Amino acid sequence: MERFSLKNFFVYVVLSIGCLIALLPLFWMLIIACKQQGQALKLEFLPEPNALTAPYQITVGKTNQVTLEYHSDSAQSVQVQTSFNKDQLVEMSNDNGTFWVNFYDVAQGEYEYEFIIDGVGSGIKSKLQVATDLSSNTKLKNASLSKNNSITFRFLGRGLLPVKALLADGREIELTKTDSDGYFTGQVDGLTPGDYSYRFSYARGFWDGIKEIYTYQNFIEILFNRDFPFLKFFLNSLIVASFSGIFTVAFCTMAGYVFAKKNFLGKRILWGIFLSTMLVPGLIFMLPQFAIVTKLGWINSYLGMVVPHLGNIFGLYLLRQYIETIPDSLFEAAKIDGASEWQLFTKVVIPLSMPIMLTLFLLVFVGQWSNFLWQYITNTPDSAYRTLPVGLALFKGQYDIRWEQMMAGACFSIIPITILFVIAQRFFVQGMTSGAVKE
Repeated sequence: MERFSLKNFFVYVVLSIGCLIALLPLFWMLIIACKQQGQALKLEFLPEPNALTAPYQITVGKTNQVTLEYHSDSAQSVQVQTSFNKDQLVEMSNDNGTFWVNFYDVAQGEYEYEFIIDGVGSGIKSKLQVATDLSSNTKLKNASLSKNNSITFRFLGRGLLPVKALLADGREIELTKTDSDGYFTGQVDGLTPGDYSYRFSYARGFWDGIKEIYTYQNFIEILFNRDFPFLKFFLNSLIVASFSGIFTVAFCTMAGYVFAKKNFLGKRILWGIFLSTMLVPGLIFMLPQFAIVTKLGWINSYLGMVVPHLGNIFGLYLLRQYIETIPDSLFEAAKIDGASEWQLFTKVVIPLSMPIMLTLFLLVFVGQWSNFLWQYITNTPDSAYRTLPVGLALFKGQYDIRWEQMMAGACFSIIPITILFVIAQRFFVQGMTSGAVKE
């Protein structure tokens, strides 16, 4: 049994810290993917005993207040269009999926209103009766009333006692439960007319807090969202990455064998030209490649995404350097046994080059699986050949980014790469041991 030493312990600690730092982006992605809508950028991982809602606004000194609310766990923005506001679109504030807005000085009568969710109308026009009794205009969740220089707070209890309304000026108003529906109410008097900001503070249990922070609905929305054909994007990425890796490895292995073991006119000059192209940034090739793809009619096709990247000089360099290490005596012995050129390639080169071939395949596969820019410009927005990186960009809107759904899709996207690395690791060991030949 190995004796304990301070040196070994220090090495283990350093390696463990290094692994945690390297895996931090993965852990962060998983955490964000499991968070509730709007929680992605909040550094809250474990619930606090006391929770605060988003700030609410209310105006004191005006009459006929009307409060409208809309509840959604997936909506990014909600607007409302009302007949008493000349059908103008009004942006609603968001409190963890509860969208709300206050209107004041609304004349008595019957009105219509419609919610616009993420720029799309709900198609449902609801009716609203504005009466002299203000309480009948606000039978809604967390809807507070202002009347006669006072505010009556109304909060739907989501946790344990106590429940407080915290005004921006520092005042705290204790709320008490008033009915069997779970609502807590309280009132503050003697306010001067003007705008007031307040939050609700409420106690909550640990598991209630966990449910308010985390959810699995993001993964369900990714898989079953009709506006986001995840499985189609996933299949397109798999096809593009797999065929790119297979054909790149095939071409680079054949070319590497020629440059490593064959002699022909201009070999050194041609090899020098190939290597010099590695000094040119890849983005410079993008414009001529796009022009060629467009001319050939390969926009919105697998050919346009795969063919331009098959000429991999780095892969050619890897294979050529590796095949050069294969002893010439093996080729000479195979020729004496009557092996043809094709048999030399398939029976000698490929089995002994399998480790580096698998390495190149993984590099190409990962590169094409995460390739966004080329796959984006070779597909139109309505293309059926869009890949997963392009599809995930759909969660980035003009005014907001759905980080939670984007990270949930990214979690699914690492599955093929993980499986591929686990399987290929065994082949790496087998290939290295079977190719260990001394001359």
